[in-house]
Amino acid sequence: MIRKSSKYFKIIGMMIMLLLLTGIILILVTRGQIVSMAASGLDRSIFQSKVAAADRNNGSNAINNEAAVGGSILLAAGDIARCQPAGGAATHAEEIWRNLDHSLGLPVAKLKANPGALQTANLVEQYPGAPVLALGDLAYPDGAPADFTHCYERIWGDFKQRTYPAPGNHEYHSLNAYGYYDYWGSRAGPERRGYYARRQNDWLILSLNSEVAADTDSLQARWLEDQLAKSDAACVLAFFHRPAFSTKDREGNADARRLFDILYRHGATLVLNGHNHFYERTRPLDAAGRVDPEHGIRTFVVGTGGTDPDDSRPPAAFSKRLIGGVHGLLKLELSPEEYQWQFLSAKTHEVLDSGAGSCNSR
Repeated sequence: MIRKSSKYFKIIGMMIMLLLLTGIILILVTRGQIVSMAASGLDRSIFQSKVAAADRNNGSNAINNEAAVGGSILLAAGDIARCQPAGGAATHAEEIWRNLDHSLGLPVAKLKANPGALQTANLVEQYPGAPVLALGDLAYPDGAPADFTHCYERIWGDFKQRTYPAPGNHEYHSLNAYGYYDYWGSRAGPERRGYYARRQNDWLILSLNSEVAADTDSLQARWLEDQLAKSDAACVLAFFHRPAFSTKDREGNADARRLFDILYRHGATLVLNGHNHFYERTRPLDAAGRVDPEHGIRTFVVGTGGTDPDDSRPPAAFSKRLIGGVHGLLKLELSPEEYQWQFLSAKTHEVLDSGAGSCNSR
């Protein structure tokens, strides 16, 4: 009897050790987000019907309701909030503990906000009520709930109700970008897909997701084709994180190019991106990245929202202007059949690039 009891205790002890080891591995693999992830999944399962109803009421089912973006001026930037300890970059262990503390509702050590994001926030404040297009990589390093709550919210949170976001690759460092979708709720579009449509007067504005599939049979591609075919808008502006074409050509842009191809075929006028930490304005381009003055899409890369900027470099042949080493915002003024742009320095509010153009024929 004693031997049997001893055997059972050993088995129970081994099971406890296995559970502890599994927990430690999950904490390390998720960088301390495992508790937040579990809570996020539980919240979604309990409140799914309420979220769906809220999405319908807010017009988030895209073009069927064509929820309006107010005003004629839009501001845009991506690659924004990166908070760190005063002594420098956080270690892997510090990030894990910060995520754990946040998940468990414990006090989280206050981090230093990046000066660039503070400067761009100050510039946004100069345009009260102007809608803001957030071009992805909004909360470094991983788009975790702690990154949004204790960094992005502190710096750009005042603009949340007038911000229209798109997810970036750093948001997807966390499983299925759950921190991004938890933070933005219905503003990120229905069903956590990361793409949606809005209307501003004669402009159709599309927030797309360059981090998920956009091949011909994908849900996103079929949705986008449908929205463009149905819309009677004279002009189309789309924004997503990764550029299809930029002087700094990086891996992982295949789906961005597929999105660009669909937009070109339907006569889109403007595409805005982040990802590269500089400002770039291309010439009008076709779906293969060739200059097309008559029907091409003008692209703006505005990864200047606050994180460390890239240096200047000679622009590619298809690019018209490239400005490195600065933080800033793109200001667009959209009118029927035409648009104007200015790239504004966040530090000095000086206009560093400007111009005007006409909408492509649809």
